[in-house]
Amino acid sequence: MMPPRGRENAPSDPMEGSKPMRRITILLLLLALLLTGCGSTTHTDETAETLTVACTTYPVYLLANSIVGEMEGVEAELVIDQQVSCLHDYTLTVQDMKAVERADAVVINGAGLEDFLDDVLEGRTVIDCSQDIDLLTGEEHYHDEDDGDSEESDPHIWMDPERYAQMARNLAAGLAELDPDRAEEYQTRGETVARELEDFADSLRASDAGRAVRGLEIITFHDGFTYFAEAFDLEIAAAIEEEEGAEASALELKEIISIVQAQDLPAVFVEVNGSDNAAGIISRECDVSVWTLSMIMSGDDGDTIQAYEDAITENLTTIWEAYQ
Repeated sequence: MMPPRGRENAPSDPMEGSKPMRRITILLLLLALLLTGCGSTTHTDETAETLTVACTTYPVYLLANSIVGEMEGVEAELVIDQQVSCLHDYTLTVQDMKAVERADAVVINGAGLEDFLDDVLEGRTVIDCSQDIDLLTGEEHYHDEDDGDSEESDPHIWMDPERYAQMARNLAAGLAELDPDRAEEYQTRGETVARELEDFADSLRASDAGRAVRGLEIITFHDGFTYFAEAFDLEIAAAIEEEEGAEASALELKEIISIVQAQDLPAVFVEVNGSDNAAGIISRECDVSVWTLSMIMSGDDGDTIQAYEDAITENLTTIWEAYQ
């Protein structure tokens, strides 16, 4: 069982922007790639027979690499390899664009997570891992007052291991369609990964930590833990989406403080690479501890689903320890 992370301070998310600015940035990046000439798109004889799939995010990369990692002639590549909290205001780099441009197909999480990539993905082969997965809307959460409550589907589906297993099956099916000669191998490998994730979920729910957290109410400072909470029978008492340039208002802080006090909650949870400003205020006001959970959007601990399983286990263990 992995040790919890307690009272950690996560750095603020450095990424902000608007859709018009992101569109301009993407167009400029495309122009820069064109100006470099056609050499970047020319495959050598050595790579001509290699099928390359570019994975937009770390979770889908872990799935892809778990399925194709040992297959000759197939390669999974991670596009966004920076330390990020989420992709709300992410701006593509030239390196990101090149990874997409040289790939035979792009694997996406789907469910709206990569909407900012629409222009880049136009005309490309895309494998959407969210197909036919039951999507949730976020629990009650607080945003900047001008935004109001979000009614959109929650795209953080990988935070539920069983939905993540379905993503593995969707990815395997997409690879099989893309590369029919190896269709059976993709399907077999995808099913193996999916079943391992389902077994992992059952085992974690039956563990000491899994049993101990059932029914607990938690407050998170990112609204991406809804699927995680449903998977492990947790309740999201409130979630606040705090980003650089959109800090929590005094009214929002007052509402969260009242929930902490009314429910006698011992801790609040921030997200790796997310802002901890509001959590720090609540910690001082209510004398509660601040702990860190992971959205598994980046990591240096491996390139297969073992890294995912370790992170999910640590999240659950952290909540258990925080509430003891």
